Amino acid sequence: MGLLWKTFFLALVAASLLFLARMFFYPKPAPQSPGEAVNRMIALQDDGRYDEAARTVQTWLQNNPRNASRDGLLYQQIAMVYVIKAYKSPETREDSVRQAALNFDNARILHDKEQSSGLDTELFELGSGYEHLGDLSVAEKCKFYEEARQLFEKQAPLIQSETYTASGKTFSLKPLQVEVKKHLDAVREKLSSSGCQANGKL
Repeated sequence: MGLLWKTFFLALVAASLLFLARMFFYPKPAPQSPGEAVNRMIALQDDGRYDEAARTVQTWLQNNPRNASRDGLLYQQIAMVYVIKAYKSPETREDSVRQAALNFDNARILHDKEQSSGLDTELFELGSGYEHLGDLSVAEKCKFYEEARQLFEKQAPLIQSETYTASGKTFSLKPLQVEVKKHLDAVREKLSSSGCQANGKL
């Protein structure tokens, strides 16, 4: 009976190891949609596999037709993976900041090319991203804070209305106005306290 149990246990261990090998080492099918690519990226990010997470969405962008609005959001998603990695892995922080900045820059270029209609909050989202980079970086702190300031200042006049209506629903813009002002004031203070000049240099 002991031999039978030992044989069963070894077979179970072997099956488990085979399952883990397939899960981690065999290539998974390519994502079939940007949503699937982002979901896979989030799962890898949660597992601490940041570079692999970023590559998942980068590969989707390389292999699929371009859509400026969608691709800008995907570049922001990649950038945020590197922002999280920068916070979690201080030893590679500056490299992660550079990778994040590259992707925020790509998102910003696409946004500038796009003729957006309706409420556009992407300037605020990009500004918040650059503000994170300023908080993280030593070498280019002033540059990132200055880019954040410019984006927040550009966003503020675009949300002067009290409300916004879309699909038959009306939303108050007051919370967004408060957030933009809060971040703009914070970035101006960070520029001043970091000894940055107006052009974003130390």
